[in-house]
Amino acid sequence: MISVYSARFPSDTSESCLVALDRKNASLHKENRLLKEEIENTGRRATDAMQLSNWNEQYSRKKNVKIFDFPEKRGEKLPHNFLNEIGKLDVNIDQSEIVAAHRIPGKPGKPRPILVKFLRMESKIALLRNRKLINEKLEVRISDDVTRLNQGLLNRLYLHEDVTSAWYFNGHIYGTDNNGDRHRFDIYDNIRQKLKS
Repeated sequence: MISVYSARFPSDTSESCLVALDRKNASLHKENRLLKEEIENTGRRATDAMQLSNWNEQYSRKKNVKIFDFPEKRGEKLPHNFLNEIGKLDVNIDQSEIVAAHRIPGKPGKPRPILVKFLRMESKIALLRNRKLINEKLEVRISDDVTRLNQGLLNRLYLHEDVTSAWYFNGHIYGTDNNGDRHRFDIYDNIRQKLKS
């Protein structure tokens, strides 16, 4: 008995159609595989570019600090006002060591943070050595100027159940696990996997 399919399409035509479909299928599989490889390569390049961009941005901020909660006054003179206040604590930094100091956007209802850019790294370090004293006496908070991506990483580390402390130092982000071991983290790290390594 001849099937309807066989009757409509002679076997040699059916076989040539199947061969053509197989070739087309193999071609599509190859194309799909090449596209996946290209997407993976593009993803890797994008990740590398973001890491390098973040590192460069952080490097450009290495002489900067942010000062939070310093009272904001109309017509204030920065950095003069701040330097006068820390001078009362015997922390003396020459105004010529400051390249720029200005307010940046902050949280509503609070004084806008002050961004300070130092001429030399030594001057920034001198301020940070006295950070605890200044923070307590002036009721401010002084911190390094970290990038948005690094701040996001720090926030994730602060919230992670297996991380006991996290901090920024010299362009990198570090965290301590429950065993007291220190790890260096990058913006794209899987925190849980990094803690196991």
